[in-house]
Amino acid sequence: MPTIKILIADDHHLVAQSLSLLLETTEGFEIMGIVNNGWQALSFIENNKVDVLLADIHMPLLNGIEMAIKLQEKPQTPSILILTMSEEAQQIREAIQAGVHGYVMKSAEKPELIKAIKTVVSGERYFSEKIVKKLAEIQEVKSPNGKTRIEDVIPLTKREIEILRLVVEDLSNVEIGERLHISSTTVETHRRNLMKKVGVSTAIGLMRWGLRHGLVEGV
Repeated sequence: MPTIKILIADDHHLVAQSLSLLLETTEGFEIMGIVNNGWQALSFIENNKVDVLLADIHMPLLNGIEMAIKLQEKPQTPSILILTMSEEAQQIREAIQAGVHGYVMKSAEKPELIKAIKTVVSGERYFSEKIVKKLAEIQEVKSPNGKTRIEDVIPLTKREIEILRLVVEDLSNVEIGERLHISSTTVETHRRNLMKKVGVSTAIGLMRWGLRHGLVEGV
């Protein structure tokens, strides 16, 4: 696997240095540099190859959300992983709308941070468990027809949505696996992850959640 090149953007010098020391000892990671505001991050990315931008939300001159919006205008955008203390629903929503790929609490342990970085580099999104619970409470994101777009705030993968819809059809893991051409063990793993993300513990709860949020239709 190619080396993952990481840029850290945080105006708290000790925090940034600690993150750098924590991650640079991880095999396959390379810390490209440390900057302390969004403008410096944009400038660095224009002149260097960066795979992951690990950024705080609260930074001077240009904060993490504003920086993420401006990065979307660039031809080559690194995966943006927000690392912050903020659990405010409004900021989480704004970060997602700005195009960030993940949102992790600064209280996270090293294994979770490594997992988050590898997840966003692979093209998927990653949100800490606390953030997933907070996302489930957000109801303000609307589609053009005025309905809540839960897929905009709950980080479900395409495969998880497929499985959710087949669960509502009352198919077994084996039947779902045959339909999607994957093993029943893989289906079970997706189901467990899905239930954890949306905060339910049974298949019935999963069905009700999907119906309530408009991701599936009644059968």
